Amino acid sequence: MIIKFGTSGWRGVISREFTWDRAMAVVDAIAMRLTETGFNSIAIGGDCRFLSPELADAAAERMARYGFKAYVSERSVPTPVLSHACRKMGLGGVVNFTASHNPPLYNGIKFSPYHGGPADGDDTARIEELIVSGSAPESTTGGCVLKTDFISPYLRDIDEFINVETFRNADSLRVVYDAFSGAGSGVLDRKLIELGGSVRVLNGKRDPLFAGREHPEPNEQCLSDLSESVRRSGASLGIATDGDADRFGIVDENGNYVTPHDFMALLVDYLAESGQAGRVVRSITTGSLLDRVSEARGLEVKVTPVGFKYLGAEILKGGVLLAGEESGGLSLGTHVPEKDGVLAGLLAAEMVCHYREGLGSLLGKLWEAHGRFYNTRLDLPLEPAMKKYIVENLFNSDMKEAAGLPVRQVNRTDGVQLVLDENTWVLVRLSGTEPLARIYVQSQNAEENERISLALAEEFGKS
Repeated sequence: MIIKFGTSGWRGVISREFTWDRAMAVVDAIAMRLTETGFNSIAIGGDCRFLSPELADAAAERMARYGFKAYVSERSVPTPVLSHACRKMGLGGVVNFTASHNPPLYNGIKFSPYHGGPADGDDTARIEELIVSGSAPESTTGGCVLKTDFISPYLRDIDEFINVETFRNADSLRVVYDAFSGAGSGVLDRKLIELGGSVRVLNGKRDPLFAGREHPEPNEQCLSDLSESVRRSGASLGIATDGDADRFGIVDENGNYVTPHDFMALLVDYLAESGQAGRVVRSITTGSLLDRVSEARGLEVKVTPVGFKYLGAEILKGGVLLAGEESGGLSLGTHVPEKDGVLAGLLAAEMVCHYREGLGSLLGKLWEAHGRFYNTRLDLPLEPAMKKYIVENLFNSDMKEAAGLPVRQVNRTDGVQLVLDENTWVLVRLSGTEPLARIYVQSQNAEENERISLALAEEFGKS
């Protein structure tokens, strides 16, 4: 049985790649890996996808038979909440049934070891070997299944990473929250209400079909209902989280989408102004505004490949202020080494309360001070011929021009980034979670971004 872990666990189409038996084989291999490394406790949970709760309960029973103390969530649970539980309770790791932002036909398994962050290559490679060999621990006594409330301790401890008094002193915080029919419902909204805010929740009930969303990712294309609700209600801002609430989406007071690139730059500026310091860590696909703001604040910037396992590893080294990526994932250096959409939403609300001003207004001032960049992403279905063309003509050779512009520099940190001028670049990489080719573009002109993206898409499509 061949199962490969990508940038964030193993995912597959339900009943085709992701089957009950294959999922249990992964659980067996994880149990074996934890046994090898001397651990016998685990946090288990899942999001609101088809069969996630049932798989979580079955995995807990299975690991209990192997002698594990299996703490299983009593309800659908966000990925960062499981990470927090693993660290707080001193457990051996996390088994999380989720496919995050993938289409509804997918499910998957995320595994995190004792530190609560995404597993590194050594762990996942060993788990893959154990799956192939069919290894599992021997059945034994001493294990148990413990139904657990992971959410309440998380919400108590999250106060360490926000300024509660800022919320208490605010005049009026009104938030529209789109839970994307996912695990964040009853978590982010609950905390905002505890802090004195008023919250309107969209898509707060479990729906494995994500209310008809084809691709449940909290990006601009999927937030039109949230934007409209903010405009109609006059809310302070809109917040969204994906199915497992590790990714965030933000809408400002005017209903305009705030990109992760812009939001993280705004957040770093706010944290630095409040006296916080440390390295700023970003994925290579994240835009240059974050660099400009960080450097203006005297903060070092570290660039990593795509995938929060790389950013989480930097958090574990210490000295990080913020780690984030363009796909809507971030964490603070003193928080879990896993992306946390709930915390991101709380920090967005905190900034609105602190400045008594909307994020749109605040961004206007930030752009005036540091310049504005447009960062876009185009996802192309990856057919075999297209993959062959991209590998041969981009990955295995040096392109001299892209979309009619000369290439000044090539960066192969992850995929291939072609630097076209000081403020313009394009990056092409193959997704680690779906059969997609992703084209990322940055420039200081929205129309130029679209032109470059479409030119490359046309070129790849001729393959």
